[in-house]
Amino acid sequence: MNKKHIQKQDHNNRSSFYETSKILKLLKKSKISNLDEFSIWEKKILQSLRRNGISLETKFRNFPLKVEDQKYEYIPDFLVKDFEYKDREILIEAHEEISNNDVKKYQKFRSIFGSSYYLIMIVRDEELREWNTHDMQRGIFNEIWVVDNLEFEIKCLLEKKKKYEDKINSFEKKAVCPAPPKGHGCGRISNGYDEIVKHFGYRGKKVQSLCRKCRSTHKSKTRF
Repeated sequence: MNKKHIQKQDHNNRSSFYETSKILKLLKKSKISNLDEFSIWEKKILQSLRRNGISLETKFRNFPLKVEDQKYEYIPDFLVKDFEYKDREILIEAHEEISNNDVKKYQKFRSIFGSSYYLIMIVRDEELREWNTHDMQRGIFNEIWVVDNLEFEIKCLLEKKKKYEDKINSFEKKAVCPAPPKGHGCGRISNGYDEIVKHFGYRGKKVQSLCRKCRSTHKSKTRF
């Protein structure tokens, strides 16, 4: 990818934040993923991420936020699929120009959803200092990338993916909640890490002996 070419094109100040009253009317007629909201600059970044092996979902959902008595819907640019980092899903935002209004909204998002999402911001090289200043003061983003270092940052992200896959591969991959007469569970079967986390959970690298629902039921019975 020609990084200088990316930096020069389509210098629009597009935002991922929408006024709730306006955007919800549009979303009733069309899926979020159908919103054609990417600039040429952002599309080139999306292409580069995918070309280098990062699987992404675009405009995957909306997050309601209230900032200074105004309601907004935050619709992130990209969600990284297939892996997480620090037990959080990874969001990537490509932002061409800084806006004080958007800085406040990102800060609000992190204060509410920061425990579930790891936020990466991609900015123009000339915007980096100002983004860093806001980030140091308010702790808005988990990482800030610049276009000039995009290939290197993607390699670092792929290393995170490999470590995640190595970790997942070390866990048990099948879970059975033992049904009577041999057990006191419900017979639920789950396969794969994500499904097991959802329905069973792990203790260390081993699957819990009962599914979450049965553990909750048995815990309730022991209280009486």
